[in-house]
Amino acid sequence: MERKPRIQVIGSYAVGMTMGTDRFPKEGETVPGYGFCQLHGGKGSNQAVGAARGGGEVHFTSCIGRDRMGDDAISMLRKEGIGTETVFRNSEASTGVGFVMVGSSGENEILIDLGANEKLGRDHIDTIFTSSPLPEIILVQLEANLDAVHYAIRRADEKGIPVVLNPAPFRAVPDEMVAAASYITPNQTEAQSLLGKNADPQILCKELTAKYGNTVILTAGKHGAFIMEDGEAVAIPVPEVTVKDTTGAGDCFNAALTVALAEGKGLRDAVTFANAAASLSVQVPGVIESLPFRDAVEDFLKQQR
Repeated sequence: MERKPRIQVIGSYAVGMTMGTDRFPKEGETVPGYGFCQLHGGKGSNQAVGAARGGGEVHFTSCIGRDRMGDDAISMLRKEGIGTETVFRNSEASTGVGFVMVGSSGENEILIDLGANEKLGRDHIDTIFTSSPLPEIILVQLEANLDAVHYAIRRADEKGIPVVLNPAPFRAVPDEMVAAASYITPNQTEAQSLLGKNADPQILCKELTAKYGNTVILTAGKHGAFIMEDGEAVAIPVPEVTVKDTTGAGDCFNAALTVALAEGKGLRDAVTFANAAASLSVQVPGVIESLPFRDAVEDFLKQQR
């Protein structure tokens, strides 16, 4: 069996409470919902599970409450084969909670209380870099304490460890924080927020590259993912599939991309692999349930050739 790349995911854990609806409520309006369920979520946790299923040796860094939801989180992560030695418990805040409304066409709206995620600190991050072996790549998002995330990126840069920064959910952060990451993976909306302008994906990809000087992978839903090749932004297409639920598709993409990069795949091949994983995920309702295993992604890629 080939050695799995060691991947550190730093980010959030939150309990995801999901409900379907035929249409989203307007301000002051109540509409019927259906299919309520409570599941594991949080962008960091989702990406950790996705990377583990995708073929990585994954270790997760997060902060959760000393409550039943936190206990359940630890159990789930260990069941998925994820290292929890840097998942820290906090007595002052509850485990994070997110509420997701899923529309009839698979679109979603999300509200989140980060809770203990905001308690993640620099001392927690230091434990990653004082342990052995060091991670081969680090994946971070913006759904945890921003100072801790920025600090992690700086420490990784000092150690020469590549970082994938998924700037989601979008929050205003210093330009130097974004520029210090090896890769950034905004969707079109996040890219527009980073640049402060509306534009087509090709323009956004090119201008982000010029602004930050790192490798940009811009996701644009059914239009694919855009990367720079020979000075031009090009789209890596996604297969046409029946979309049932887009919740977690971005997390799935980032997880698969990070695994592929850690394995040494070139950028185009890594994005193709990530597109395939995300295409599988949107066909299955839910988040954790939708994250595909490595064999399924490889079989799907063979079918597309």
